[in-house]
Amino acid sequence: MKRRSRDNGEKSSVALPLVVLLGAFLASVPAGCNALAFWRRLPQQRVKQLHAAEVQAAFNRVNRNMTAEAREAFALRRASDTLAGALTDVVEPEQLQPTMATAVNGLSKSQVGRLQLAAARMWLLEQAGEPIEKWWPSLRVFLEGMRHANLAHYQAALIQQWAEAYQALGVGSGTACSLAEDLVGHPHGAFLQFLVPRVQRVIQERQQAGDEAAATTCRGVLHSLLKQWVLEPGTAGLQLLAADLLAQSLEANDDADDNEETRAIVNDLRAWRSAYLEAARSRPVATLDPHRKPALAPDAHERLVTRVALVTWLASAVLAAGVVALLFSWSWLRSRNVAPRGHQLALYAIFPALIVIIVGLMWIHLLPDSIREDLRRDFSSMHYWWRHPFVAAGITLALVLAAGLLQRSASGGKSNFPARLGAVAAGTWLVLAVMLWGSAWAGELARRDYERATWIAYKDPVAAMAGRDTERLLTGLRNWKP
Repeated sequence: MKRRSRDNGEKSSVALPLVVLLGAFLASVPAGCNALAFWRRLPQQRVKQLHAAEVQAAFNRVNRNMTAEAREAFALRRASDTLAGALTDVVEPEQLQPTMATAVNGLSKSQVGRLQLAAARMWLLEQAGEPIEKWWPSLRVFLEGMRHANLAHYQAALIQQWAEAYQALGVGSGTACSLAEDLVGHPHGAFLQFLVPRVQRVIQERQQAGDEAAATTCRGVLHSLLKQWVLEPGTAGLQLLAADLLAQSLEANDDADDNEETRAIVNDLRAWRSAYLEAARSRPVATLDPHRKPALAPDAHERLVTRVALVTWLASAVLAAGVVALLFSWSWLRSRNVAPRGHQLALYAIFPALIVIIVGLMWIHLLPDSIREDLRRDFSSMHYWWRHPFVAAGITLALVLAAGLLQRSASGGKSNFPARLGAVAAGTWLVLAVMLWGSAWAGELARRDYERATWIAYKDPVAAMAGRDTERLLTGLRNWKP
């Protein structure tokens, strides 16, 4: 009878370690897979996984099915790129106008192409040394009849179209918009900065020649273009540049000081532009954005950063506890009711796990700069390794060891400390693995929220940065008739 009882006790003493170790392992597998999947879906990690061939194939598919607005935006972008090439001596003078004409040929919605051709003609006139007095006959064919024309650039449509190409490759919607915006670039900046001062010179020359009708035509076209480009969503840089040039152009008018409406529009444009720049300077950099831009959705970004840090903290803790548990598992399996059992094991396992996660949350919230610096590191050398996972592993090892010593002390200092340490480590491993699974799941929700919030912000990046309240500063401009 005593032998049967002893055999049952030995089976029971082996069953608990097996159950806990197997449970910890089985919990770690889905937790690790979820954490790895979450990590691979993060913006900068997903972009690193893209291959040039698959990106090109995705863009080829999208470009074949462009909307009319996106197709026109692409053509206007090519024309401005060609002009910028001429300004930097990349494009030969004799190739400029034919190349730009080919790019804008067939545009049915926007008339910006005519102004781009006018800019090309101005550049050729400058290169030929023609005096400003002889420019108007060459320019009137491009400028007359344009005062109330549609001068949209349709950049938002092109950004959306190219963002779809990235989304088809598994990139999040917000990150896709960020990448598409960078790809669209700022080709119209050179076009505007070249066009505006030269049209103003033509206006002055026409006024001095007594041709007020031509001066009015040029002024109306120029102001209509700049007004539309301030109000039309696209890249924030283009909107801000148009606002700055429009304010300068309005101030250059002879009656600017006497016209109350003009003064109000100029002041509002400068205030609107300053609001954006101040917000951009104070806005934290999106650490997880591939190009580290100011965060358009800062709250969602900070929540994601917190989740990333917590997942990596817990993953390191799980690994540390798992290694200790496996190293001392044999001692625990061979022990005979020496290690803690039942509620005792649960208590000594939960205690280190809770402390690990509490310290992790304190580290993340009290040392946010340290976390952001870690997220900027790329593991290219030991100097660029992350630090907080090693801190998490060290704290986990120390707490498991302390819990093992505490359990040994509570049992009267009995021997077989390795078995007690293995039991505590295995229990802690199990609890941390469950926490990691939950944290990775919450992290994926935070990632989706960040992508969605950033995608919405890219519909109007200036308002997203400066705040919706600044929209009132454009009320006067919307009501103004150039």
